[in-house]
Amino acid sequence: MSRPKYKFWDREENVMLGPNLDPERYKIASYNGLALIDMSRQDEDGYDYEMDVEFLQFTGLYDRNGKEIYEGDIVYTPQFDWTGYVVFTGDCQYALKGKTELGNDGYILFTQIYLNECEVIGNIYEHPHLLKGVVEDA
Repeated sequence: MSRPKYKFWDREENVMLGPNLDPERYKIASYNGLALIDMSRQDEDGYDYEMDVEFLQFTGLYDRNGKEIYEGDIVYTPQFDWTGYVVFTGDCQYALKGKTELGNDGYILFTQIYLNECEVIGNIYEHPHLLKGVVEDA
């Protein structure tokens, strides 16, 4: 079984971190396959506080260009001429969420699309403009 891989959206600095974090800046400890990352910073008075980050897990899937697909990525599927963003569903699988032909938010499961044709075109944090008209809350 492969080790889980993550990226992190830093809400405070509005930057994407990872998946390979700088060990000089972030304390990373590993024990029996469990990775612990110290996601703390110091304020101007030298006190530690926890960073406000969103954890984004690698799906284990790749787009047509070999790019890793993570939660929160915006993916275009030419098979359906449809754009959605990656979510982890309650029934333990990844899906693309976006507006359906019925006008409501819907899902397309990764088992329903040709991965060798889809393409990651951005993510919901750095490129929210790509979701205008695609999802209700964009």
